[in-house]
Amino acid sequence: MRQSSSVFYIIFGLILINQTVVGQALTNNNALITITPNSRMTILGGALNNGDLVNEGTLSVSGDWMNVDFYDPRAGVFILDGAASQNFAHNAQDIFQLRVSGGGEKRVTTDVQIIDTLDFVDGLVTTESGVTLQILTGGAVIGGSDISHVNGLLFHNGLGSKYYPVGKNGNFRPVELTNVTGTNPMVGFEVFEPNPDPQVPFNLLAVSDTRYWQMTTRSGTYDGSPILVKVGADENLGPDAQATDLALTSTDQLGTIFFSLGQASFTGSLLDGEVTSIQPAVNQYYALGIEGFAEERTLYVPNALSPAAANPEDRVVKVYGEQIIDTDFIFRIYNRWGKIVYETNSFTEANTVGWQGATSANEEEIMGVYQYTLSGRFASGNVFKRNGSITVIR
Repeated sequence: MRQSSSVFYIIFGLILINQTVVGQALTNNNALITITPNSRMTILGGALNNGDLVNEGTLSVSGDWMNVDFYDPRAGVFILDGAASQNFAHNAQDIFQLRVSGGGEKRVTTDVQIIDTLDFVDGLVTTESGVTLQILTGGAVIGGSDISHVNGLLFHNGLGSKYYPVGKNGNFRPVELTNVTGTNPMVGFEVFEPNPDPQVPFNLLAVSDTRYWQMTTRSGTYDGSPILVKVGADENLGPDAQATDLALTSTDQLGTIFFSLGQASFTGSLLDGEVTSIQPAVNQYYALGIEGFAEERTLYVPNALSPAAANPEDRVVKVYGEQIIDTDFIFRIYNRWGKIVYETNSFTEANTVGWQGATSANEEEIMGVYQYTLSGRFASGNVFKRNGSITVIR
């Protein structure tokens, strides 16, 4: 085994056979470098490949890497081992095994394809906008942690289980598609913080505004897969959140309603756990949510009516809600002098017929503002009380 320490400026060619060489920098100027099995080349600084480099052993680089010509990956290991920030420009070529170590940030500035393994030991991988970092069909990802993950977009090719060790702002929030189906799909994920103004449907109690995951299908046909994500303590899911009610939610447009994909399984706790969806992930955006019926949000009384309105629903005031029972229900409407002009103890009547702007003698009330009081119970036993005003427009 031979060792050396120098600046490598390769012009005529270099073949490493059962050797370990260490250099401060590397410049390959139109020559052929071959790293054979059981050989290792360690570059403590930056490296420029402006020739042909065949890697059947191990190539370790601690500084910037720029490949402007040809890199033949064979079955070689490529290690990004810098303690400081490294730029990684690989000229849209393949790497057999890529290992992330050293602790420094690795900035991927050109497309790169991983044939066999992407191994996270220590250090963040940041992909620049528009750059494609992808694991080819048959490849795998190892590791992932708060200190070592992809800060950006990562793609996987092919079917079956696909793991995405993504994160943002030092928060490791990996995703797994547990059973990808389709035809040669190339699917990617990236995580973002925060989740801007997610809207919550009636069958959910909360949707996290802390973060969301974005799925991108670059090529092929993706037919869906259950989705698994990591749960952390910083999700804003309310004080009454229960692990049994945790679910994945999804939408195709941020700032709109996130719909539940259900909970097929849950492990761990709300402080550190994993949840898998029942329904397949087929939309673009995903966030964590809490399932449960939000009774109060279903309760609604319109604030105006007009007997001449084109829409029949605008000619009447009804009480809208879900899971409301008749027990203790009372809806009253008063004129300006405090006289009751409408009263019912039946939610069904208030919900289907309502008040049409007339007294009990079917005399039309004059234009103006009327007050109402509303009270009752939900099927859960929870009590509600409301009051407000209704404007009659003629």
